[in-house]
Amino acid sequence: MKKYKIISTLRFLNVNSSIEDEYTLMPGVHIITDKKAIKNILNEEFQVVAGALESNYFRNANHIIYCETDQSEVFEGLDSNNVLTVWLTWIEMLLRDAWLLKDHAIICENAYCKVTDGNTEEWSSKSLNTPVSYSSGNKFQDVHFSLNELVDWSAKNHQIQTYLHERKSPIYGSFVDKDFSRIGRSLRFINSARLDSHPALKIAHYCSALETLFSTDKSELTHKLSERVALFLKEFDYNAGEVFDKVKSYYSIRSAVIHGNSLKNGKTETLAQLSDDCDNLLRVIINIILNDTQIADVFEGPEIKFEKYFRTKLFPEPCL
Repeated sequence: MKKYKIISTLRFLNVNSSIEDEYTLMPGVHIITDKKAIKNILNEEFQVVAGALESNYFRNANHIIYCETDQSEVFEGLDSNNVLTVWLTWIEMLLRDAWLLKDHAIICENAYCKVTDGNTEEWSSKSLNTPVSYSSGNKFQDVHFSLNELVDWSAKNHQIQTYLHERKSPIYGSFVDKDFSRIGRSLRFINSARLDSHPALKIAHYCSALETLFSTDKSELTHKLSERVALFLKEFDYNAGEVFDKVKSYYSIRSAVIHGNSLKNGKTETLAQLSDDCDNLLRVIINIILNDTQIADVFEGPEIKFEKYFRTKLFPEPCL
């Protein structure tokens, strides 16, 4: 029977709670902060494979992420290189889904995988060093997670992946297909925003995410979309007028960016704040939809139902 061991760490994630033993972020991905447990995992064999500098980095890391299993049905027929590819796909899903809790620029640097059948062993190394950044454009800054937030992260990952699976809209599926989830499409644009480093380009991607969620045609797009976002959030104690003005301001930046124009008074700090505001707005909207099945059914349903939903908000039926 083959056995699999995978070791890595998440750069720019600071777990500020002590975790006894380990915490499971998702099946096959455990996070460990206990220094004694980490030392036992980073044994002499690992030090030989990883080298002195890498071993020292792992020993001093805030945490490690880890998998050790003999469940051959998960990785059946795969060599260590392909086992690691599959596992890093899970990590990428986790990192994308962490955005639903808070803005971050976490990356996964070198990961090591050992596969053994008792007679032979094979090691591989890969990285998932995707150059993501905060909504402001900042990089190389820690984000802090408490144990409770790790629990929320695990739950959010399960929620969104189940949601997308049920709607046949997997993370690597063709998001241009007619029946692909609105939420799934929106998250693709949000991830594109995280990959861009300039806040003006991030805002352009965020606006595409808002369009994916709220638009059904291209007529009077800026006004109609700003109006719909404002009407939607009004029920959740947001000032509709302020939201309307904010979304219009995002679109003015987006229009300049995609048409190759310069931005008047485009100070980086102002753009960074607008990008951060837009990022937070999208996070709120998507979590509202995910947490309410009736609202989700409207957004994922036929256009006629979607149009009626917003027409009713704009022209409520009179009380008799």
